Amino acid sequence: MKTYLLEIITPERIVYSDQVHMVTAPSSEGVIGILPQHVPLFTKLVEGEVKITTQSEEFYLAIGGGFLEVTREKAILLVTAAYRADELNEAEILAAKKRAELALTAKPEGEALAQAQALFHRSQIALKVLRRRRGQTGVSQTQ
Repeated sequence: MKTYLLEIITPERIVYSDQVHMVTAPSSEGVIGILPQHVPLFTKLVEGEVKITTQSEEFYLAIGGGFLEVTREKAILLVTAAYRADELNEAEILAAKKRAELALTAKPEGEALAQAQALFHRSQIALKVLRRRRGQTGVSQTQ
């Protein structure tokens, strides 16, 4: 099985750097899949879920927005944040989701509305990554 180097980098750290068979990422145009020897590409990424497939496993990360650069030899995701399921705290995520829901029921406007919606969206992504790790969405995997 052919592979290529995938690097996922945030301003704070290198989250991932290894050979992969495939990665899917949420772009501004929809989910994009990158296989070995993909045509060169540069695109904007949005908050969402990244799926990484190696020769031996499949796992997910929650990411913030950023950019994806693909060359013939590697793919680099430069993102504002990236978390593996084992780095996420379910209690904190559920509390954030609850805060967002409460804020949204107050029918905020402007910046307050945007912040509440963003918090809700981020908590949904994080919960999805956690549940995939546990196999709660029907996706079997190991990490």
